[in-house]
Amino acid sequence: MSNKVERSVAELEVTDWLDKKKVSASVRESNKDSVELLIDCICDGELVKDDKNNLDYTLKHSFGDEEKVTKLTFKPRLNDKMLKPYLNGVKTNDAEGRLLAYISALTTVPRAILENMDSVDKKVAMAVVIFFL
Repeated sequence: MSNKVERSVAELEVTDWLDKKKVSASVRESNKDSVELLIDCICDGELVKDDKNNLDYTLKHSFGDEEKVTKLTFKPRLNDKMLKPYLNGVKTNDAEGRLLAYISALTTVPRAILENMDSVDKKVAMAVVIFFL
C-alpha cells in the first residue's frame, strides 16, 4: 500500500470531502461506520482525496481478465442525468444492482466488471456510495 497517514489528518480529509459534498451532520452521524471505514482507508494509504475532491481507492484485490482493475476513482458529484445510463436494466427492487450502478456511475467502470470485485473492496466502495444516495 501507499504511505500511512496520521489519523488526525485522515479525519480532516474525510471531513473536508463531506463538507465539499455538503453532507449534513445527521447523515454523517447515521453513517458513522462508513465515515470510520473511509478514515481507516486513508490512514492505511488505500484511499486518497485529490485536489478536485475525487477519491482514489487502491483495491486490495485487483480483478478483471483482459485488463486488470487495480484502482477505482470516485467522482465528487453525481446527478440523475449522470446516473441514468448506469441504471439501465436494473430493477427498482434490486438493491445490489442499484448499488453497483452507483459505483459504476461514480467510477465509470462497467457494472459487469464491478461484479467481480472482492467483498472487502466492495465494502469500501459502498462506504463511499452511501453519501450519494
